[in-house]
Amino acid sequence: MADRPAYRIAVIGCGAMGSGIVTSLIAAGALSPAEVIGCDTDAARLEPLTGLGMAGTDDAVAAIEASEMVLLAVKPQVLDAVLDAVAGAVGGRLVISIAAGVPIARYEQALGADTPIIRVMPNVLCAVGEAASAYSPNAACTAEHVALAARLLDAMGTAVAVEEKLMDAVTGLSGSGPAFVALFAEALTDGGVAAGLPRAQAARLAAQTILGVGRWLKETGASPAQLKDMVTSPGGTTIAGIRALEEGGLRSATIEAVVAAAERSRGLGS
Repeated sequence: MADRPAYRIAVIGCGAMGSGIVTSLIAAGALSPAEVIGCDTDAARLEPLTGLGMAGTDDAVAAIEASEMVLLAVKPQVLDAVLDAVAGAVGGRLVISIAAGVPIARYEQALGADTPIIRVMPNVLCAVGEAASAYSPNAACTAEHVALAARLLDAMGTAVAVEEKLMDAVTGLSGSGPAFVALFAEALTDGGVAAGLPRAQAARLAAQTILGVGRWLKETGASPAQLKDMVTSPGGTTIAGIRALEEGGLRSATIEAVVAAAERSRGLGS
């Protein structure tokens, strides 16, 4: 690495998450297209990225050797094969991986314990710059490595540092959470239709309501219970709806959904 690498980052795996992350970082100004090289065995996945001005290749080793750091955005099921293929090329570069459920120890076994590795759990909302991400570095990471990862993750939403043992819980909450919230949004829309609204209007109102709740919670720092109590008046419409939700088991079903997703994440890493 005596000569300055041609690219700042090599993105290995350019599916929904890999491409979503890099396009979000470019949109936020955290990276320029010229600083990125994408690698995928499926040329069709590279086309949208190369159309933005990024380089593309199907050679992971060449991509890594030409870059300062590596983003592994491949599925857990193929990760071992990818690690075996690129181990000789990493050469002390910072490796950031988003593979769900895969512990840092597995990367260290393949790449060496002296390789700086940061395990990250983002979510698909990186595509609109609203990702909820968590990250955990290994002992080989310097403060500069951690600060760099935090800056990149914050550029595409919100990021928190967690102990690695909590990453499966993060996967269950914010990794799988967009699907849970989308399911609720769909149900909220159906409720509006059942009450008489045209579907397009119901969907628009449901989406804005969920967006507004998220922004209110984030910007005020208040608890969900406080917002619920603000909207709920004695004998009013909201408490009638909350009663129906509680009778249907919404709260317990949501808790069990997060726990089930977290347990599945643990299973992927075993």
